[in-house]
Amino acid sequence: MGLALLGCVGALKELRCLLGLYFGMLLLLFATQITLGILISTQRVRLERSVQDIVKKTIQNYGADPEETAAEESWDYVQFQLRCCGWHSPQDWFQVLILRGNESEAHRVPCSCYNLSATNDSAIPQFSRLGPPARPRHSTDLCTVSAKSYIYREGCAHNLQKWLHNNLISIVGICLGVGLLELGFMTLSIFLCRNLDHVYKQLARYR
Repeated sequence: MGLALLGCVGALKELRCLLGLYFGMLLLLFATQITLGILISTQRVRLERSVQDIVKKTIQNYGADPEETAAEESWDYVQFQLRCCGWHSPQDWFQVLILRGNESEAHRVPCSCYNLSATNDSAIPQFSRLGPPARPRHSTDLCTVSAKSYIYREGCAHNLQKWLHNNLISIVGICLGVGLLELGFMTLSIFLCRNLDHVYKQLARYR
C-alpha cells in the first residue's frame, strides 16, 4: 500500500523523483522475487534439509521453555491444518522428554495430532480456524493425548509435499500474475517519468 501510494502521488503531482523512486523500489522487489525463485529451485534439497532441522529442533524443545511458545504454537497450527503428526511420523514425538511418562505408560503426542474427525470425543479441546489456542504464559501445562488414540498417522513432510503438488498450478499462476502486474506498473511509471511534460501538454490542449 505504501509503494502504491508513492506511485499515485508521483503521478498526480507530476513528480519525477517519486516516480523514479517507485520504479526503483518495484524493480528491486521484482528482482528479489526472481532471485528467491531461482534459489528455491536450485537449492531445494538444502532448503528442505534446513526446514527439517528447524522442525525437528522445535519438536525436541517442545514445552522446554514456557516463555518461548510461538514456534510450538505455529507447529501445532501446521499439524492441525495439514492433518498430520510429527515431521516424518508420530514417532518424532516419542523422544521428547517432557511428553515421555513412565515406562509403563503409552507415548504421548500434542493435542494437535488428535484426529477430531475420527471420533466425537468432546474431551479434547477444539482448535479454531484461526489457529490453536495459545498456552498461558508462565505455565507448563501441555495438552497431550495418547499415541494409541485417534491421531494422524502421516507425517507433515508427506502432507506438505502433497499440498504443494495439488496447488502447484495455482501457486505458479499467482506468482506469474503478480510478476506481470509489477512489470506493467514499472513500464507505466518509467513511461510517465520520461514523457511527463509531453503527456500533460497533450492533455492541456483538450481542456
